[in-house]
Amino acid sequence: MGVTQAMREPLGSGRAEGDIAMNVVAGAVGSQILSAAVAAVLTGIGTLVRWFVVKRLPARRTWRYLNAGGLSIVLDTSYIDTGRYQRPVAGLGQVRALSVLVPSLTHAYRDLDLEKVRLSAHLPGSEMEHDLLILGGPKNNEAARRILEAMTEALPFRLGEGVITWEGTAYTGDAANGEVVRDCGYIVRAANPLNPDKRVVLIGGWSTYGTVAAARWLAESGASRSLPADVAVLVEASVLRDGHVSTPRVLRQASLSR
Repeated sequence: MGVTQAMREPLGSGRAEGDIAMNVVAGAVGSQILSAAVAAVLTGIGTLVRWFVVKRLPARRTWRYLNAGGLSIVLDTSYIDTGRYQRPVAGLGQVRALSVLVPSLTHAYRDLDLEKVRLSAHLPGSEMEHDLLILGGPKNNEAARRILEAMTEALPFRLGEGVITWEGTAYTGDAANGEVVRDCGYIVRAANPLNPDKRVVLIGGWSTYGTVAAARWLAESGASRSLPADVAVLVEASVLRDGHVSTPRVLRQASLSR
């Protein structure tokens, strides 16, 4: 019995020491896992905060809509005679302008519904009182015509006779050899005159390239903190032979704040 007991005592002591060692290892591993989890959470929060500060807030300053759930995007309407019926279509300039603007809109608003892209000829009258993004001028966009007419007294420019007249000075694009080589575009960002609780952004140009230039300027510079929330801007840009619109520059700018 003495020998057996003497053999058992070291064995039990070794097991206890093994248990202690395992507990130490488990504690160390658990601590590392917890530290890694905390670091991952903090990294995720930091990434989210940076995304919010770098992407979402500037994008929302660009648009100034409260949300995009009720936003209607309105393109101009032209017609193609198929021989059997008149097919309504949007101009290429509006489509290109929209492609420039969509990334900023999606950064700004999770509730953006791109199913609500309308041709102006098919826009329900009730949606004129919604938040609006209008692309194209009053010639082929009824929504643009109605908004511009409602804002006539507030705007520093007028459209007509192939020119953009800003406080008495006429601005047009330039063409050479049958191609546009320089174009002008305008941006209006303000309360919707048909419903002051909603907002409108209207983008147009002397020709189709001017609309693209205006869209590019808004996407690239519309988040500036120095830019009033309600503003009208006139820009110009060179147009390359392949139709590329170069970096726009501001010609005129006016606050529309009351």
